[in-house]
Amino acid sequence: MNKRNPSSGYPTDALFKGVKSLLVSLPTEAEKQELLQTLAGAQSFLEELRRLVETAPTMESSQELAEGLSRLDILMARAHKDAGIRRLLGLRAPKVPGAKSATAPGDAVERVARLAKDLPQLAAPEVMTRLAGEPLAVLTELAVNCGMRPRGKERKADLVQRITTHIENQRGYSLLRGDNPSADSNAPAAKPRV
Repeated sequence: MNKRNPSSGYPTDALFKGVKSLLVSLPTEAEKQELLQTLAGAQSFLEELRRLVETAPTMESSQELAEGLSRLDILMARAHKDAGIRRLLGLRAPKVPGAKSATAPGDAVERVARLAKDLPQLAAPEVMTRLAGEPLAVLTELAVNCGMRPRGKERKADLVQRITTHIENQRGYSLLRGDNPSADSNAPAAKPRV
């Protein structure tokens, strides 16, 4: 009555084969460490992504910013009309179309000629002070006159420093050659390159 079906029992050899294949498929220690590093990297990435999502603005939080920008826009519109507000905010006056630039090209050439004559006799601090009062157009023309290449969008202070250094270097070269500095007092800082 209690007959056992031989096929219903679990054969032990199948169990052993399963355990052996499991043991063969286990990763090596290096593979395990690499997998752990990959998982740690993925976890770190997801944590960073979560922080970014938490800090991202929402429609509700950006409402206050939109209101502030609207008030700033109104203030800027007033500043365009009112010179007092413009000065208070530190804004420049709007450029009038057709207005003449601060330095006409002919005026710049005259100023450069005068500077080229005067600057070699001045000490470096006096050269810097004198150049600081000149417009950028005159400084650029003077740099070209000295044989220097003007750089695009160079700050005025940097250009003043470069020209001053050039004049000091020319003075030093002149002394090394044995030129008499008093004899060259009327010579320009550098001959223009052709």
